Amino acid sequence: MTDDPLQEAARWGARLAEVLCDVGRRAGELAELVARDWPDPRGREWAERTSVLCSLLGREATTAAELGESYARQAADAPTPPLPATGGAGRRTGMRLGGTDAQRTDDERGMRIAELDPPPSG
Repeated sequence: MTDDPLQEAARWGARLAEVLCDVGRRAGELAELVARDWPDPRGREWAERTSVLCSLLGREATTAAELGESYARQAADAPTPPLPATGGAGRRTGMRLGGTDAQRTDDERGMRIAELDPPPSG
């Protein structure tokens, strides 16, 4: 795992597309089985419904893949952040928001005073 949210989103979109594609393929197989094993009008209706589901899943898989590719392009074009100053090495700066999992974003507590890098000597 990486800390880059764009790369994470790109991987998530690609994985979602794979899963939707797989489920769509299985729905298509189910539609064929229903059509073959249930040849009356009711069976044809269910086969058609399942076939429509297969098509919808295929479209959603395409959309998820496009979304993942879009995030991948954004991640590739994103500038790399500069390395932190030696005084704050390994520490993130800026506001950190908590998630919905009711856990703290970090163990630091209390007020934080903004710090500036020392002026360049010379």
